[in-house]
Amino acid sequence: MRWIACSLFYIITLISASIWARPEVVRVRIKTNISRVFLSGLNIRLIGHEERFSKVSIPQTKQMQISHVMVAGKNYWQVSQGNSTELKEVMTLMVQGENLRQDSTELPNKILLQEGEDGQIDTIGIVPMEEYVFSVLASEMPLRWPIETLKAQAIAIRSYTMAILNARKDKNFHMESSVLDQVYKKIASNADQKLLDKARSAVKATEGVFLLNRKGNVLKAFYHSDCGGRTVLASSVWRQEKDNDAGVAVDTSCPSNPMARWSYNISKQKFASLMLNFIGDIRSNEFRKILGFMNLKSTHFEMIDKADQIEFVGKGFGHGVGMCQWGSRTLGLRSFSYQRILKHYYPLASLSILENQD
Repeated sequence: MRWIACSLFYIITLISASIWARPEVVRVRIKTNISRVFLSGLNIRLIGHEERFSKVSIPQTKQMQISHVMVAGKNYWQVSQGNSTELKEVMTLMVQGENLRQDSTELPNKILLQEGEDGQIDTIGIVPMEEYVFSVLASEMPLRWPIETLKAQAIAIRSYTMAILNARKDKNFHMESSVLDQVYKKIASNADQKLLDKARSAVKATEGVFLLNRKGNVLKAFYHSDCGGRTVLASSVWRQEKDNDAGVAVDTSCPSNPMARWSYNISKQKFASLMLNFIGDIRSNEFRKILGFMNLKSTHFEMIDKADQIEFVGKGFGHGVGMCQWGSRTLGLRSFSYQRILKHYYPLASLSILENQD
């Protein structure tokens, strides 16, 4: 029966683009609440607003400074490049260039600048879907790990991304570039090319492959660093994620993580003050947020009464939902295929491939 269950998971369902539209790009917010944007790079230009900034035949390093100003009661973008300054009365600015940087942060070659909160500026990268999956893979997992582990991670990233894109399709941006969603960094040009080729091969080998939940929708495929020996349901961590419950796994391989065990001490007085405004059902991730995610590193812990203090002693790192990255490393080292790895961590999910139609 176990063999049959695994075999059924290997059956890949073909789903046409008429059922879900497969996005070509991901809009990822890289910086937020900035008063002034300083850009540097090659051939920096405003897309659709190039009449004042002529193109050059040989790429040159340039700088561009952009800010919000108010003139005669109206909001404008003030764009300065070289000796030229002009005002743009548009909602968003699109900028393109090569080797783009905002201060010390490397950016995609195409970005949107948009008004955020309190008139400040958000920098939003425009990244092709598979390039985004590659960049997150290289940011979220050591590329020296087994190739089947990287493939499983790529599918989890793609599935999580697609689920978020469907939920936020009407928003100005889809993804945060931090652990609030997934860590995204543009990969530096001086990175180890052999390892980057390995990551690209993992992404290419799984292109178009997604995890589906029990309703046939793309699974919001959560993953984390170290489950501490067992994973938990998404709905036990976030109230609204019941549709993304994909089963749990017992994982004995996590102690290979060098940061597998942790402890945190807090005074009873401080603990009481933090918990004062919270009554009733508090989910595990809310509890971690109250005490600090880097203090309570996982949801797998015990509370020990120590006179005037409370000690939390725990295992693992992260929310504990979905794929355990350190556990998937061990499974990859044991020659598990990416299908078996995903079946282990998402036992109630299924694999599908999105087939584009002309």
